[in-house]
Amino acid sequence: MDGEIDLTKWSRDYYEESKRLRREALEIADTYKGNPLRFTLSNGILMDVEITKSDIKTIVGKNTNDNLFNAVKNAWARNLESYLKWALYEGWRKTTDGKHPESAYFAYYSRRLGAKTYLCLRRMKSSGVYKPYAFIDQQTFDNEKDSVIKEKPPL
Repeated sequence: MDGEIDLTKWSRDYYEESKRLRREALEIADTYKGNPLRFTLSNGILMDVEITKSDIKTIVGKNTNDNLFNAVKNAWARNLESYLKWALYEGWRKTTDGKHPESAYFAYYSRRLGAKTYLCLRRMKSSGVYKPYAFIDQQTFDNEKDSVIKEKPPL
């Protein structure tokens, strides 16, 4: 019909764009092999951040059923430093018992560009550095927000 939008075409386009952006993120991640990206940031909390090839592979490997969200998170995976520099600190939460024993806690940052995204970072017990773990969508964050503490995390 005239005036109708073919949503299957949009979904397919987002899927293809997501795959393209994933490839770009993995190419960038290859430059981190043996040479992680490290920087210090004081946006909400003071963090020493380390990003490795493995971190990027983990992020782009976690897909949802929402192809637009996948495209946006894969785009952000190409430049996590920029994401964090301008993101809003949302808070932190304890790890789930029995899961991620290497992590002290998770910190959350959010941005909206194309879709609202939340970047989850793990604070590593052994080194104190923050490592990006996953992008989550609004619904997933809403499911966890009762356990998110808005203040600064423990040192």
